[in-house]
Amino acid sequence: MVQNNWLAGTSGKIILTLGGTALLLAGCTHPPAPQVAAAPPAPVGHVYPVAIGVPPPVSAKIKFSADQSEQIQQAFNVVGLKSALMVAALSCNQQNKYDIFMTSFQPHILAAQHAVDAYFHKASGPYSGQKMEDSFVTLLANNQSDAGITEGSLFCLNNAAEFDAVLALKTPADIDHFVTDQAPSTDATVASTAAPGTISH
Repeated sequence: MVQNNWLAGTSGKIILTLGGTALLLAGCTHPPAPQVAAAPPAPVGHVYPVAIGVPPPVSAKIKFSADQSEQIQQAFNVVGLKSALMVAALSCNQQNKYDIFMTSFQPHILAAQHAVDAYFHKASGPYSGQKMEDSFVTLLANNQSDAGITEGSLFCLNNAAEFDAVLALKTPADIDHFVTDQAPSTDATVASTAAPGTISH
């Protein structure tokens, strides 16, 4: 009986010793290095579709030919690109890139702006047309900003790629072609004249 107790005690010591050794070994083992997620690659080209919704005339009697409508859409797209880059410049501290863009393409951008001005003048009259245009410009920038907020930390990364693509362009024709390109992803959103929360895809 005494021998059995001694064996039990000895076994207990062995177990404790093995347990202590196990704990000692565990204490000497270095924990694995934490895994750091790689940043997603920046997109190439547009980060959103650039087709801008053109507000319809206030009256069905105000007509535009097919050629005029195509030119108007192109002008709106150029102005929309300028607006998007302005939002990116203010949000992501990229004013220098925006200034380079405006300096490089100022005559073409101004021509597009004048075409947009003329559209609103005809579509809604001299006075109400200006109010309509002011509302359009404000809502467009707000929607583009809201889309950026939705992207979160990717917004500035995306727009850095967009600026790089824009600043690689050389001629007004390059700009016109650029604003007719499709976005790299069908999941991207388009800034439009729709109210926030109803941004079209």
